[in-house]
Amino acid sequence: MAEGRRGSGGGGGALCWALWLWLCLGSPPPARAAPRQEDTLYLWIDAHQARVLIGFEEDILIVSEGKMAPFTHDFRKAQQRMPAIPVNIHSMNFTWQATGRAEYFYEFLSLRSLDKGIMADPTVNIPLLGTIPHQASVVQVGFPCLGKQDGVAAFEVTVIIMNSEGNTILQTPQNAIFFKTCQQAECPGGCRNGGFCNERHVCECPDGFYGPHCEKALCTPHCMNGGLCVMPGLCICPPGFYGINCDKANCTTTCFNGGTCFYPGKCICPAGLEGDQCEISKCHQPCRNGGKCTGKNKCKCSKGYQGDLCSKPVCEPSCGSYGICIEPNTCQCREGWHGRHCNKRYGANLTNGLRPTGTKHRQYTPSPKRAEEKQAPPESNYIW
Repeated sequence: MAEGRRGSGGGGGALCWALWLWLCLGSPPPARAAPRQEDTLYLWIDAHQARVLIGFEEDILIVSEGKMAPFTHDFRKAQQRMPAIPVNIHSMNFTWQATGRAEYFYEFLSLRSLDKGIMADPTVNIPLLGTIPHQASVVQVGFPCLGKQDGVAAFEVTVIIMNSEGNTILQTPQNAIFFKTCQQAECPGGCRNGGFCNERHVCECPDGFYGPHCEKALCTPHCMNGGLCVMPGLCICPPGFYGINCDKANCTTTCFNGGTCFYPGKCICPAGLEGDQCEISKCHQPCRNGGKCTGKNKCKCSKGYQGDLCSKPVCEPSCGSYGICIEPNTCQCREGWHGRHCNKRYGANLTNGLRPTGTKHRQYTPSPKRAEEKQAPPESNYIW
């Protein structure tokens, strides 16, 4: 259908199409050169994607402060010199952001291929209806060539943007038609992202891509929290997350007591804590003597203590039958007993304790020899 409308896009097609983008968008200054205005809308092609398209690594503004670029004012005229998207470009990334407190909503009204034998319907990586995020987010539009035949496919992408009152403030030009050059693939399904079909009819992928059709990008580290790897090292993060690999959450909630925010408004709490902000202990009575709550009414005691609340000191070995453990490895002995573990008894008490009941006292006169031996004072008045 579309072969008579556009050339195949070979040779200088990529350069021509890139130049069209550059000229029609008015070669604006980098989007990051001027400060963002509050309560408005921006849409741009970021520097990474611009380098792929035109060889210049700088942001290209399409919507600035809620207004479209000048080329859209006479889209029909611009469309007459618009070349087809070349073979080696399979998708385009756009970045958008709502600033301040303004709320904007979008809706894709049409994603339609007019040459379904050459290219399937265009794809987007976001829901067809939703809210434009306040964090800069990537929208990827894909051009899925079928690889069944050579040709140029016509397609349309229609999207509108509404304000919080439901009024349409921006939209793609009505009935706008775009074109994509596709080539017949020797490998079933074709090779994407710069891959080529070898003599074995297998796609050989460039660095950073893999899969039967080189359709999957490799991000190291991998994208977390539902993030999507769209180009090597580039993750598209879902709402509420950011970072190189979507590992950080936009947390408005503060997590207490060592808790970690892992999802907007959600905390991972240490053992023994619960609540939206890890502010509630699972132990109804607090653990004592440095113990830590590890579960519902369960305490992990520090060294030297035991018991449900870590209130009982531990003496090793124990204080036996004649003492009470009052602090870690500290015994309080009963009267008449002593020693670190209350296992020693005073000598006098031991003698009285060993004397049989009812025995009469006898007069005992030691021999002269034994008297001399007894003259030496004893080393201790305790019996060990």
